[in-house]
Amino acid sequence: MNNPAQNDAASVVPVTGPGRHLPALDGVRGLAILLVLVYHLMLFNNDTGHRWMNRLSSVRELGWMGVDLFFVLSGFLITGILYDTVHQRHFFRNFYMRRFLRIFPLYYGFLFALLLLTPVLHVIWSGHQYVLLAYLQNTDLWFPNADFHLAPLVDLTHFWSLAVEEQFYLFWPPLVFLIKDRRRLMQVAVALSVCALALRIALRLHGPPVPLAPMLACTPCRMDTLLIGAFLALLLRGGKTQIAKWTPSFLFFAIMGMIVVVALRVPGSKALLQNFFVGTFGYTLIAIAFAALIFLAMQPSTIWNRFFSTAWLRSLGKYSYGIYVLHILIGHLVGDALHKILGTSLRIWLTPRIHSRPLAILVEFAVAVSVVYVAAWLSYNLYEVHFLRMKRYFPSRANITA
Repeated sequence: MNNPAQNDAASVVPVTGPGRHLPALDGVRGLAILLVLVYHLMLFNNDTGHRWMNRLSSVRELGWMGVDLFFVLSGFLITGILYDTVHQRHFFRNFYMRRFLRIFPLYYGFLFALLLLTPVLHVIWSGHQYVLLAYLQNTDLWFPNADFHLAPLVDLTHFWSLAVEEQFYLFWPPLVFLIKDRRRLMQVAVALSVCALALRIALRLHGPPVPLAPMLACTPCRMDTLLIGAFLALLLRGGKTQIAKWTPSFLFFAIMGMIVVVALRVPGSKALLQNFFVGTFGYTLIAIAFAALIFLAMQPSTIWNRFFSTAWLRSLGKYSYGIYVLHILIGHLVGDALHKILGTSLRIWLTPRIHSRPLAILVEFAVAVSVVYVAAWLSYNLYEVHFLRMKRYFPSRANITA
């Protein structure tokens, strides 16, 4: 006779084993970059004079959470790779070289291209190039008032998240190597996550002498987002643990619902990030919600798995890194070119012709995203892939795409 309790629980098994690729996780990455694109490239007034449009704008501005989804997924994938390969020879060499080949060619290639185009794009570096080269663009405590809007069409503010990930790679792999034990690593992940939350609360209550938003971009304040993903990766390798089937979906919808309610009451992303709850507990709760989403996406034969396995989401996920690096510059270049041709923005030009401002906004967004996608596709297939092929010299049995 079946145990009723077992029918309401899902066994947590190592769904990401050595050499196994999970297509749904590409789709999760695709959702993350789609949120970022909506936040940065879908442009319309925050105060439209129309109640429902204003509310829609508030929900759209939650696209900043796409970066948090990237963090959780990265922590999950990287920790899985680290834990699965920790006993292999050349552990550090293989891990860091594979990360180098995936991240550095596009990042430094993009910066080099900007340097060459400095007179064309009217870039004013003011020493920012050295901060960017060292991945220190999120450390405003040491570089106060560092504005990475370097030209009318060149804004590298979003690169702060790349710095967080690179700095995470400096301390987490050595910890995994030194500790090795799964349960102890989970305890460390929880402890460090609590430290990040406590630091955010302390900074908020103390009232830092520098702007709060840049402080919340520094790695000690944001490492819980990556570590919650790491915790999930380690939990899934426990084998015998069980999770009630309703728990992940409840966590995801409850937390996202809470964040949406707060966003509707505090319109505007800047005001929302200044909200005490969102700027402290909110980041941790959002990370927990996204960890639950990743767990749901990995469950076979579910609507979540089928959705995240769709070809268009997986394609966005495949080229998400290039899209993230290029999207603001390409979006600005496309918008500037259309403005010169039409005499105004595409959405304003289209609105009286199709008699629908929302549809005009969607068309403008689709045009910008299409050009960004093509640019990222070209970057991947003509440039990045040559470096990625060199990964074969640094084998990792846990060949999970990350």
